[in-house]
Amino acid sequence: MSNNPSPEQFRRGIFAGVGAGAMWGLVFLYPRLVPEFSPMSLMVLRYICYGLFAVLLSWRALRDVWGRLQGQDWRMLVKISLQANILYYVCLATGVKFGGIAPTTLIIGMLPVTIALLGRNDVGSLPWKRMIAPIALMAMGIMVISYDLFTHASDHLDSSAWQRGLALFAATAALVLWTLAAVNNARYLRSHNAIDPRTWSDLCGVVTGLLALVMLGVGLVWAQFSPSSIFAISTDANLPWLKFLLIGGVVIAFCASWLGNILWNVASHLLPISLTGQLIISETLFSLIYGFVYDGRWPRVLEWLAMSLALGGVVWAIRLHADKGGEISEEAAQVH
Repeated sequence: MSNNPSPEQFRRGIFAGVGAGAMWGLVFLYPRLVPEFSPMSLMVLRYICYGLFAVLLSWRALRDVWGRLQGQDWRMLVKISLQANILYYVCLATGVKFGGIAPTTLIIGMLPVTIALLGRNDVGSLPWKRMIAPIALMAMGIMVISYDLFTHASDHLDSSAWQRGLALFAATAALVLWTLAAVNNARYLRSHNAIDPRTWSDLCGVVTGLLALVMLGVGLVWAQFSPSSIFAISTDANLPWLKFLLIGGVVIAFCASWLGNILWNVASHLLPISLTGQLIISETLFSLIYGFVYDGRWPRVLEWLAMSLALGGVVWAIRLHADKGGEISEEAAQVH
């Protein structure tokens, strides 16, 4: 794609990129909408349904490439599916469940920068010294939101101090997992360019769905020993199952996983990479908006400060990277 899109391509690309962010932001709201269910339950439903959508809507392309995959391809698909989907979403949902949307979103919102740092030896990377100032801003934002989390008894969170600490740890783990997956995925696709990226994305969906089926069995067994654990599958017949199935199986799996990825692929095709990197911020902004609207309140002073610091640091880092002419987040296009 040319670095100089036409006005029509620019509008379509911006709309698609922001639309992808709006879809992806829903995944942070999902645990708040059905707090009765464990993070494992949310993950299993989302990715089983995502796998089904990938098979049903991309069957012909998958059938053509399936027999050409080698052992190393399957190993990488499993690795990325675990990092970017299975383990990542359990951690994300745990962070939201016990810590709320804002802290979890701001921590995971550092993704464009952590990808750039981990891929610092790749083409277009920035030296560490150039990144110190924006990273310091982000770190201050995370410290402020963490302080706010522990000093304000929220009307919307019924979690103890240790559970809130677990939430921060889980959100950080989600950030690490997705960063590793994004960089691993990008490097593998570049070294195996015979595989179409969109087909690879659908293959990840299928493999993730199969892994989610395995995790369903693990979660059901776990529930026999520790039914309240985040790794257990919820089985209480009195829970709002219809709401859980409709939101997770239709809205999240279809909109956030399948449609969101398609919109991002469109944006990546129509816009320069340096611009699509900046559009990832829309996911963070939409998830924060969804959270505060759902809670029916404005952010507190410390939350405003934390958001300003964290988002300011991310935008600063992206600007530095864009000025250099490199890529900061093409890696995000295929594994979200």
